[in-house]
Amino acid sequence: MATGSCLKWQAIALKNLVFIFIFLFQSSIQGQTAVFREAGKWGIRENEKIIIKPAYDTVFNFDVTGKVCLACFKAKSASVNRFIKTVTASYNCNYLNRNSKRLMVIPYGSDTACSVFSLTKQTVKQYQENPRYIIATVKNRKFLVDKDFKQITYKEYADIYFTTDSNLIMPEIKTEGNVILKGLIDLKEKEIVPFLYSNIKLNTRDSLIIACSAGVGTNREDDLYDYSGEKLEGYKRHVDMATKQFIIHKLFEPKEHYIIYNRETKEEKTVYSEEAQLLPGTELLMRNEDHWFTYDMATNKKKAWDTKQKK
Repeated sequence: MATGSCLKWQAIALKNLVFIFIFLFQSSIQGQTAVFREAGKWGIRENEKIIIKPAYDTVFNFDVTGKVCLACFKAKSASVNRFIKTVTASYNCNYLNRNSKRLMVIPYGSDTACSVFSLTKQTVKQYQENPRYIIATVKNRKFLVDKDFKQITYKEYADIYFTTDSNLIMPEIKTEGNVILKGLIDLKEKEIVPFLYSNIKLNTRDSLIIACSAGVGTNREDDLYDYSGEKLEGYKRHVDMATKQFIIHKLFEPKEHYIIYNRETKEEKTVYSEEAQLLPGTELLMRNEDHWFTYDMATNKKKAWDTKQKK
């Protein structure tokens, strides 16, 4: 096996160990704390000590770090039309630390702090899974806050996504025409990539940003940025991946294939494949049906790949 491939699978093994550690740590934290019910209300206790008083209609246990839980009150609202009256239930929630301190966020341009947050399908996942941050929802607006309740973002975003670089996040906005656009910002909320794209991917190894324009307008290009936010190049064809030396375009007609563009020599090479992944160095791992192979973009050479290695 090539040295680069060995390094890839060593990295995967290390990543798996990290996930196992996080799972065991989360299990130990949540094993120490437990939700309980008293007089029809819910709270959280640790052994016999009450951490969160039973005053809520529902509670969600502490996150992976043991710092933050979610406690909610049930609210009912009635809507009436000419035929029927319906009652809708919703939940207003507080993020609480182990001292029952509430999370407060201040939207951009406002002097009023908010401590009541919406319970959506993603709310529990967005505070429990990431060990550093909470994505909190106020009236369909998303805010990023760390687990010590320090507010990171203040502007209004339709959603916020983490990236493969812990110093960069990808929020999205919704235009007046209900078009969803993504951009890239740093943890000081400085804009790195403008909100013009349908998706953004990073190559952290080469500090490159690939911004895709598919579905957000006609005659738009996929753009390549560096980490300072400087636009390096634009391409009419879809950019699937990029490195310092190569641009990897993916096309679907007449059948799935990739065009490998050498940024230095300006040469192009076509490789027919249904799937491709970057490997260390200049290699791609590619697949046609059940056949896996490596392709070296620099030498144009292919090698069979044992699927047992991929597993």
